[in-house]
Amino acid sequence: MSRIDEQWTLKRLARPILLGFALLAAVIAPPAPSSVFAQSAPAEGTEGWLNDVNGLRHFAGLRCPDIIGTFYRTKVLSTDADRMAGCQYTGRDGMIAVLRQHLTGTGGNAAKTFLRSYRLAGFEKVEMTGIAASGISFRTRTWSDTPICETLWYFQGESADYTLWLAYTLPAQEADVEPAVNAFRQALAVLN
Repeated sequence: MSRIDEQWTLKRLARPILLGFALLAAVIAPPAPSSVFAQSAPAEGTEGWLNDVNGLRHFAGLRCPDIIGTFYRTKVLSTDADRMAGCQYTGRDGMIAVLRQHLTGTGGNAAKTFLRSYRLAGFEKVEMTGIAASGISFRTRTWSDTPICETLWYFQGESADYTLWLAYTLPAQEADVEPAVNAFRQALAVLN
């Protein structure tokens, strides 16, 4: 028998033996304690939100349903210096919405910061029509055939202020803006 044939035979015999040892180890090994599994996925309560019917509720009180209109919640946003809570949503054809809760009376300041920051970044402020006219809009990604428009609205509530930021393509998604804003307004009125 040649050296190559010997190596091939050893490999062929070694595989079942190794597989047998691996199966035996898996069968007789003690299960990992439950605390090991618990550490791998932090409890939602420590992250600032709790499951709620059809969505989640932030500790700050904002309720974020799984679905608002044609938008699906894709991300939970953390609290920072001027924003209490928020969620990101994705709609048809990549339209993005971010709903944020702010301290009462600070929604106007958030809108001013948005306006100032986008101007400083060199984006073109645009005047829109329809419901987008009531927000602050900037045209971004102007180098492409499908420019993006980013619009921010702020709303005053009884116990908090809210901002809604939408990113959408022009002109393809312009007609989707009004139903989107109305869906988020309705969700805020009902849930918060």
